[in-house]
Amino acid sequence: MRADPAVMVRARDGTPMRIFLPEDGRRRFPLTLQDVSPVFQKVIIASEDRYFRYHPGVNPFSILRAALQNLQADGVVSGGSTITMQLARLAEPKSRSIKGKIVEAFRALQLEYALSKDEILKLYLNNTPYGGNVVGVGAAAYTYFGKSAGALSLGEAALLAVLPRSPQAYDPIAHPQTAQAARDRLLDTLAERGVFPPERVALAKGQSLPTRLTPLPMIAPHASRMAYEQLRRSALARSPKLSVWDVTTTIDPAFQNQALTAMRRRLTSLRLAGLENAAVVVLDRKTREIRALVGTHDFFDTARHGPINAALAMRSPGSTLKPFLYGLAFDEGIAVPESMVLDIPTDYSGYVATNYDDRYRGPVTVRQALVHSLNAPAVRMLAKAGLPRFHRLLRRGGLELRYGPGHYGLPLALGACESSLVQLTTLYAALADEGVWQPARLLVDQSETLEINKEGTLVQNDGSVRLLSRESAYLVRSILEEVPRRDLPTAWAMTLDAPEVAWKTGTSFGHRDAWAIGFSAHYVVGVWTGNLDGRAAKGISGARHAGPLLFDVLRAVEEPGAPLPMPDNLALDTVEVCTEDRELPNPFTPRTMAITIIAGRTKLKRSTLHQRIFVNPDTELRVEGRCLATIKAEPRVVRTPPEELIAWELSRGIPVQTAPPLSPECSAVPATGGPAIVSPSATTPYVLRSDAPDEFQRIPLVARTDGGDSNLYWFQDGALVAQGGVAENLFLAARKGEHRIVVQDSQGRSDSLTFTVE
Repeated sequence: MRADPAVMVRARDGTPMRIFLPEDGRRRFPLTLQDVSPVFQKVIIASEDRYFRYHPGVNPFSILRAALQNLQADGVVSGGSTITMQLARLAEPKSRSIKGKIVEAFRALQLEYALSKDEILKLYLNNTPYGGNVVGVGAAAYTYFGKSAGALSLGEAALLAVLPRSPQAYDPIAHPQTAQAARDRLLDTLAERGVFPPERVALAKGQSLPTRLTPLPMIAPHASRMAYEQLRRSALARSPKLSVWDVTTTIDPAFQNQALTAMRRRLTSLRLAGLENAAVVVLDRKTREIRALVGTHDFFDTARHGPINAALAMRSPGSTLKPFLYGLAFDEGIAVPESMVLDIPTDYSGYVATNYDDRYRGPVTVRQALVHSLNAPAVRMLAKAGLPRFHRLLRRGGLELRYGPGHYGLPLALGACESSLVQLTTLYAALADEGVWQPARLLVDQSETLEINKEGTLVQNDGSVRLLSRESAYLVRSILEEVPRRDLPTAWAMTLDAPEVAWKTGTSFGHRDAWAIGFSAHYVVGVWTGNLDGRAAKGISGARHAGPLLFDVLRAVEEPGAPLPMPDNLALDTVEVCTEDRELPNPFTPRTMAITIIAGRTKLKRSTLHQRIFVNPDTELRVEGRCLATIKAEPRVVRTPPEELIAWELSRGIPVQTAPPLSPECSAVPATGGPAIVSPSATTPYVLRSDAPDEFQRIPLVARTDGGDSNLYWFQDGALVAQGGVAENLFLAARKGEHRIVVQDSQGRSDSLTFTVE
């Protein structure tokens, strides 16, 4: 009698969302007797087996009466079966012969010996066939009346009592008159036997029959499937059979509808941009309950891959990981929001990060780098913070990074991995919850959590993990609050109904995915847009295409004007730093400013940007070493920017003030002759040949040096094109046009020229 039940998945308010049938396709909703209406139990016992509570499984008087009736009719017209005997027949079907009845009687005696009366009645009510694939009163009550078996009225109970006797003939939808006549005959019998008073029976007979079967629910179909799969994983891990048929999720029907409606309103503009689908996830900021999950715009649109749950699809997350990189840097003490980073092309073993707009901005603050989602500073910061540390943080935050750090390399800062929308939204919930990660939950049962891979994670008993310090999470949040909003580009804080939001966007490699993830006072919302077949959509961006949908959903679910909660007792402090490089001032620093740091964590160095040198006022040449005693010199303060920055600025034609050259009279001081470009040539144009492969039309990069072993950095038109030791063979791909080339050594010395390719 043990068979898998159908599973009813419900919303948090009890609304049925979807029904999943077992392998045999039967609707079974197993119930306890407490779940079944006492009226129905009374009707069943009175109509099927009045002496159920008294006989040992076989009622000899009923059998004798049936035998006499069958002899008189010369056939089987009455079975005399008790409820226990009917249960035995359901468990082990037999022919309605004398031999079959004997076997049923024997099995009934065995059942009565092994089970209580209530247990027998429960099994009977749960296994009675009601026609089609409907088995048991739980499924019958929902299928025919759209209600639970505990809410059945007398008229409904009477119909369900007669229906198993002839499911086709008494089908209330196909044969309403026959079904009503059979129901009313049973009601009359119940009145005659005094089971129910005549006036109550009269009211029951006046009740209309159902005119259609309850339609199968289809609310949040992707979330329902997730809940069902999780239930199966957790239940089947304990037993080979499912024992749960009714599962309640955390889905809020109102939020679900709002998210779906918002998505469908944006579909036209998305498809004009070449994006056929979208997905939305709404999390409760504190509990991590999934309040809404829209997997695609239309589950039934198979042409656009509607049945696929895009919220679980593994895609490249783009720049959405950058906040966690900077949060790691804050906790490592190597940066704060006002720290300066270089947004210039930098070569890391052949990898040069480019920004989304193919522009570089030179020195920027971490705040500016994150607000504008600059790629080059992020890669530079990852190289400084350490790839293994960042890789570990992401894995501890639930991302399924299947390979080690070396597989992803520095592009991991830019989203060179795979993640799902559920994983990313849950990761951002850690930022919203002061740096603590917890797994997302889809089932109301606290013990059932959505299984997001936490391999390599050390978790507390409640499943939480501290990813970032409270201070670091707050500093990152403060930056994300400054990201320009698509719903209110300017002065949004002055709009009364606009909730305060911290958010970030991302666009994957190859323009295949656009993301926007943000959080407000109570909720975290994640949005993905793209094509589930992997097609690219040129020109898409998270800000333009996912951002508007994000704010549509946040405005729908969040309280109007709700501010983000301000954490208290943060270990933050302020210090004075050099205005230009944001390091601790030295005696020659001309201007300072106050910035916020994390007390006990932030490690600031002493600024070296401004240095004192000695200059001969007559020759304007630098004087160093022992020659200071013989040559007239006066002190001056000069700026000494990083060599890479000087080379990049020179390559873009930006005037750079550097220290004056050393006086030739200081013979004891090492020579300071910088590199001199030998190739390319400024006087001879290079001509591209159409009949030669590109790899054979490269220009050698050669510079004459003073014999030192420094590295050389080559910039063409502001972009780093090569770097290496002075003895390495370096080449430049030839491109038509006039180009400016700059070479810089590790001591900051440089040379430049302009050459032409025809």
